[in-house]
Amino acid sequence: MWSEHELRSVNLGDRRLNRRLAVLVESLAARPEASVPQAAGSWAAAKAAYRFWDNDRVSPEAILAAHRDSVFARLPENGPVLAIQDTTALDWTTHPATSGLGYRANRRKVGLLAHSVLAADPEGVPLGLLHQHVWARVPEELGHRELRNKLPTKAKETQRWIDALNATEAALPPDMIVVTVADREADFYDLFATTRRDGSHLLIRAKPRRRVENLLDRALRTEPARGAFDVEIPRGPGRPARVASLTARFAAVSLAPPLTRRIGV
Repeated sequence: MWSEHELRSVNLGDRRLNRRLAVLVESLAARPEASVPQAAGSWAAAKAAYRFWDNDRVSPEAILAAHRDSVFARLPENGPVLAIQDTTALDWTTHPATSGLGYRANRRKVGLLAHSVLAADPEGVPLGLLHQHVWARVPEELGHRELRNKLPTKAKETQRWIDALNATEAALPPDMIVVTVADREADFYDLFATTRRDGSHLLIRAKPRRRVENLLDRALRTEPARGAFDVEIPRGPGRPARVASLTARFAAVSLAPPLTRRIGV
């Protein structure tokens, strides 16, 4: 089985658990859209999966560490490595008997959040997970956004981007070039201000009105075009397929700290 090779370094303290992990990964990967009983193929196999997850010897950290060993073997010899960060919302609203869940968009939606770092080569081919953090929001915090906004970054959910950056650097060889890639939610001052090792870079999609000395889009319009290329955009709901022509411009800019930081709030 490919899963035995992928997780060959796992050590859950019992060879039977190691074997059960490989079987479980194989069956779930073959049918990612299915429920556990459907993917397992029988009720007996499903019960074995539930017993596996309930075993105190089984930990997400040990499983991820074994997978990460295989990721290292796939890393490009001379880099660079793309470390793609994103957060996934896992919805268990239709499973009211499940405990340990937190709210999502509102109190009626419940589930978990998973922030992952996917390693990829320069062509975008996935290599595997470098890091993952899963958590449930505390119900008492719902509706207190204004209070949360006044907290330091390390006390907010946005700290996950910095933690994942640090975990990425710790996981990869120190001389390997790594580019952390993230969407607009990662466009915040403290991430850019975080100390990074040599060869660690950020590629973050800017928020629509990101301020530098001026608005970012205005600052870039004054720069000469450095290149142009076309991107094929597939058809979407109510939108025909098309080709977008893009122009590349770049410049060095300075980011000012948030207003609350400047006025001492």
